[in-house]
Amino acid sequence: MKQIRVKVQSDHLERQVSVPKSILAVAELVWNALDADATTVRVELTHNRMGGLQSITVVDNGYGISSADVIPAFENLGGSWKMGLTKSRVKRRIMHGKAGKGRFRAFFLGDHVLWKTTYQEDDGSFKQFTVEGSRSKLGVFEASEPVPAKRVHSGTEVKITEIQRNFPSLEGAGAVQELAGQLALYLRKYPGVRVSYDGTLVDPTAVQEFAREYRLGPIQLESTRVVTDARIEVIEWKVPAERSIFLCDANGLSLAEIPAGIQAPGFNFTAYLRSDYIREVESAGALIFEDLDPDLRKLLDAARNTLKDHFRRRKAELARNVVKEWKEQEIYPFEGEPRTVLEEAERQVFDVVALNVSEYLADFDRADLQSKRFSLRLLRQAIEESPQAVQKIIQEVLDLPTEKREDLAALLERTTLTAVINASRVVTDRLDFLRGLEILLFNPASKEQLLERSQLHKILQEHTWVFGEEFALSVSDKGLKDVLRKHHSLLGRTTDEPTEPVYREDGSVGIVDLMLSRSIPQSRPNEREHLVIELKRPKQVIDSAAFDQIESYATAIASDERFRDTDTRWVFWAVSDDMAPNIRRRAQQPNKPAGLVLELQELRITVWVKSWGQILEGCRQRLEFFRKNLEYVSDDDSAVALLRRLHSKYLPPALVENEPSGPAD
Repeated sequence: MKQIRVKVQSDHLERQVSVPKSILAVAELVWNALDADATTVRVELTHNRMGGLQSITVVDNGYGISSADVIPAFENLGGSWKMGLTKSRVKRRIMHGKAGKGRFRAFFLGDHVLWKTTYQEDDGSFKQFTVEGSRSKLGVFEASEPVPAKRVHSGTEVKITEIQRNFPSLEGAGAVQELAGQLALYLRKYPGVRVSYDGTLVDPTAVQEFAREYRLGPIQLESTRVVTDARIEVIEWKVPAERSIFLCDANGLSLAEIPAGIQAPGFNFTAYLRSDYIREVESAGALIFEDLDPDLRKLLDAARNTLKDHFRRRKAELARNVVKEWKEQEIYPFEGEPRTVLEEAERQVFDVVALNVSEYLADFDRADLQSKRFSLRLLRQAIEESPQAVQKIIQEVLDLPTEKREDLAALLERTTLTAVINASRVVTDRLDFLRGLEILLFNPASKEQLLERSQLHKILQEHTWVFGEEFALSVSDKGLKDVLRKHHSLLGRTTDEPTEPVYREDGSVGIVDLMLSRSIPQSRPNEREHLVIELKRPKQVIDSAAFDQIESYATAIASDERFRDTDTRWVFWAVSDDMAPNIRRRAQQPNKPAGLVLELQELRITVWVKSWGQILEGCRQRLEFFRKNLEYVSDDDSAVALLRRLHSKYLPPALVENEPSGPAD
C-alpha cells in the first residue's frame, strides 16, 4: 500500500469538489471512462431498504490505469496527465478532461470513493489494484500494490459510498435525459460507444425530435479579436429537458453549461455552442464569468440571437401543414400570395398563432367550417390592430397545455387577471430594480458619478423592501429630533411630542438617511423595531469616520431619556460598497453574527456594517423562488429602462445618456 498526496498546481481552484448539478459529477466520471477509450460505460445505482441512495458505481471497459500512471494520475490537480493530449491513446478519440478534476467531483456525491482498475502489461498479462480516498482526507489517496488479475480484460470500476443525502435529480428519466444532453455530440460522433444509466441506454437519437446546425459567421469581439469558427447546433427533444447552452470546444466537447436565456414556448431543446475560442477561455479559467467577460458575452449574444431566429422559423415550419389544410378547406383568412415583406411577416405571425390553435384548442377542431372561418377572421383582425401585444397574449394562452389552462381558469375563479398581472409585475420590477441598482453601484462610470443624498438616497427611499419586507419608511434624511418625533408618533404618543433636539456627544444634531420601522406582532402592541440606515456613496468605503458617525447616532439615542422605557429595538446599519480593513475585522468577531460591530443589550441597540453585495444577494435569495417560477431573466436594458422610468431625475449622467456597460470587473 502506498500513499499518494495531491500536488496542487497553480491553475487549481479549490472549488473543484462542488458542482452546480449532481449529474455533472457523474458525467465527469463517464468522461474519464471515455477518455480511457471505453466503448461501454455503465452507471449503476443501488438503494438501501429505506429506498435511499446507497452507492453509485461507474463501470467501464477502457484500458484502465497502469501502475506506472497511477501516481501522475492522482498526484496532479490542475496539471493532469492528460494536459497536452488531444486524442485518446488507443482509439484516437477526442479527449474531454484535462484538469484532473473528475475524481474530486466524485466526493460531491459521497464521502468514500474506491477505484478498482485492471490494465494490461507490456508482456500481455493483466494486473489489477485499487485506489481509495475519503472526503475527510481530501487530497490523500491510498493505492494497493498490483496483483495478477482474475479477469483477462481491462477496465475500471469507480464506486461511491457513504452517501450522506439523497440526490433526487439522479433518479429516473430526467437524469438519463440530462446525461444525454451532456454526451449528445460525442455519442453521435462515435456511434460505437454505449453508455447506460441505471439500466437505461443513454441514446440521444431516440428522444431527438429535430436537429440543425448554424454557422455564426465572423464575430467581432469587444477586443480586436475576430472569431471565425463559431457554430451552434440546436437539438429539439421529444421529452422535457432543461433548456441550456453547452459551451464546447471546436470538437463538440462540453466545457460548461449555462441557461439558454431565451423564450421558446412549446420546445424542449439543448444548444451546443462550439469554438476553439471557448477552449481558450476555459483554459484561462474564465468560463464561469460569462456575464462579466465582454468578449464572451458578445459570442453568447450572437448565439442567442441565432437561437431566437431558429425557433421563429421552426414555429412557421410547424404551422405550414395546418395552414395548408385550412387553405384546402377555404377557411384561411388570406387570399393569394403575399405581395410585400410586411404582408409576409403578418402571415408568419398569424400562422404561428394558428399552430397553437390547432394544437391546444380541441373544440376548435370539432367546430364546423363556418365557425372556424369566422374565428380565424377575428383572429386576423386582432393581430392587425395590435400585432405585438395581441400576438404575444394569444400565443402564450394558446400555448398552455390542458392542465395549465384549467389551472388558470381555477385561479381566475379566486382572483382577477389584473391581480395576477400586478403581482407578477411587482416581482419582475423588483428583479429589474435589483439589476439596475447593481449597475448603479458597480458600473465604473455611474459609480464615479453617483451622489449620496441627492441620488442614491432619493432612489432607495422608494424601495425600502430592499432592506426587508417587514419595514416601512418612517422618516427620510431627518435629524435625530425628527426620528424621536416619528418614534413617539408610532407609539401613539401625541400629547408629549418632543420639541428639543437630540444631540450627539460632540454637540451636533445628527442627520440620518433612512429610518425604517415595523411592529413586532406580539401581545404587547407598542413593541416596535427601528432600522436606521446610513448610506454611503459607492466610492466611499466604511472607514473609522463613517463607523464613528453611526455609532454616535446610537449613543445619542442610548443617552437620551426620552427613548428609555419603551418597548423598542434600535438597529443601525452603515452601508457602502466596501469597508476598511479595520472595520472588516470588527465585523468578523468570533461568536458574533457577521457584520455586528456594536451591541448594547441593556438598551436594545445594535450597530451593523453591511456591503451592498450582501444586501443585493439577500434580496435575490428572497425573490429566487418567484423568479424561477416566472422564468424571468432581468437584463441590463430592462433594468436601466426601469430606473429611467421611475427615477430619471436622480440618475447620474452615465445612466441617463448612455447604455449600461455592465458592472465593474
